Amino acid sequence: MIKVLLVDDDFLVRTFLSRITDWEKHGYTLVGAAQDGEEALHLVEEYQPDIIITDISMPVMDGIELIRRLKQDGNTANIIALSCHDDFEYVKEAMKLGINEYVLKNLLTEESLLKLLDEMKRSIVSTNKGGLQFDAPDEEREYYLQLLKGGKQKPEDSFFTSAAMAVSILNYDTRVAMMPMEQQKKFHFSFAQICREACQNVLSVRCVHVQRGLYAVLLDFAGIPSVYERREKIQQYASAAVRYAEQYLAVSVCIGTSRVEGFQADTQQCWQEAKDALNERFYAPQTVFYGWQMQTSGKEIPAIARQFSENIADYIDRKEGGTIRQQWEAVLEEFRLQHTQQWLVAEWLRQTDRKAGLPQRIIPDKLEDFRGLESAYVTFKEEMLPELDNYSNAVSQTVRYLQQNHTRDASLQDAAEQVHLNPAYLSHIFSKETGITFSEYLLSCRINTAKELLAHTGDKIRDVGEQSGFRDYRNFCKTFKRVTGVTPQNYRKQCN
Repeated sequence: MIKVLLVDDDFLVRTFLSRITDWEKHGYTLVGAAQDGEEALHLVEEYQPDIIITDISMPVMDGIELIRRLKQDGNTANIIALSCHDDFEYVKEAMKLGINEYVLKNLLTEESLLKLLDEMKRSIVSTNKGGLQFDAPDEEREYYLQLLKGGKQKPEDSFFTSAAMAVSILNYDTRVAMMPMEQQKKFHFSFAQICREACQNVLSVRCVHVQRGLYAVLLDFAGIPSVYERREKIQQYASAAVRYAEQYLAVSVCIGTSRVEGFQADTQQCWQEAKDALNERFYAPQTVFYGWQMQTSGKEIPAIARQFSENIADYIDRKEGGTIRQQWEAVLEEFRLQHTQQWLVAEWLRQTDRKAGLPQRIIPDKLEDFRGLESAYVTFKEEMLPELDNYSNAVSQTVRYLQQNHTRDASLQDAAEQVHLNPAYLSHIFSKETGITFSEYLLSCRINTAKELLAHTGDKIRDVGEQSGFRDYRNFCKTFKRVTGVTPQNYRKQCN
């Protein structure tokens, strides 16, 4: 996108110019609108526009002084000067300073402005690193998406990818997805602009929106032979991108980078390395992950995980709660050792839940949060336990105690007092004989009661939680969803 800065002291003129055309549709992005030359200089320093459209006669600092200062600083932006009929002397001075074009305000139209801008765009693109011109943003995006997938680079494209960053917006669903479609498009342009600014030199950076909340930032390090310097650069870029995203767009991001040792252009390989590094967020609480520090991601579901998924229905039928818990921990550890790609772990959980007969549930975005999810497989209904005669007297009495008291503050200590045993010993024999722990059975009683109340009463959700033995409303909703896969509200809807 070609960056354009507007400068005019008249608010109505600034508004007219900002609305004269659909800038982004034609391949331009407005980076700001200044009311005098002094403010314009600050915006130029911050955004480095490619084209500046400025009035000549302004208070504080007029257009002539602005142009003079820009030329003294070596700024190469194309300049279009706006003038009135009585500004002829100003126009002559501006021409001497080296402006590209001047336009009479009263003759300015969308068509005439776009004609000027397009001529400048061709000049800008031809001198830019890359040498490619696209007729529309969608065309540019499609080209780079194909490169990410291994497509061929155009012969006239002199931009050679030697490193990449995969940038993921963590709060995309709450911050961006709720926007109307037009606002989302503007957000994508703004985010890409921020990424380019974070990388300092827009001539050696390409940024493309890949999919929901994921962006690819491609870097050309051809002029930097030192691997150490490349690493230092990409660390600076990633750190700046995190700050800028939070500061300017109020979004939180996580970044994975490729390695930087390669000197041959291979966009697909760099992109894959960056995504592999980004996958590490599933295993570690960091914000930026550097490819040269990462181990290779596992691209297959481990055998022990596949076996667990195949056997889960049998484990449940046989009520082998202990086996489920042990195998679950072993599976999570294997995922960690192999650094299995996050999407594979998510798919494995979906398959396992389906085979266990559970409804689809929200999948955590951290492996650590998978701990405890196995409780959904070992939380059995009361009636699924064998006849109480199959248990010892102490365990049978404990089961009855929980069935009768689970809606109150039932505890292992109270149950142990009922059967005159040490709490630790009661916990041991209860788990050994039933296949599930005391707390898991207590939870199953409460969840089952909540289901009955949700299905057959119109009581408020908060009241249902209290009547089922949950003293904290938020904990009830969170626990119910973790165990059943749906919220209490959605469970009630399914029953109606």
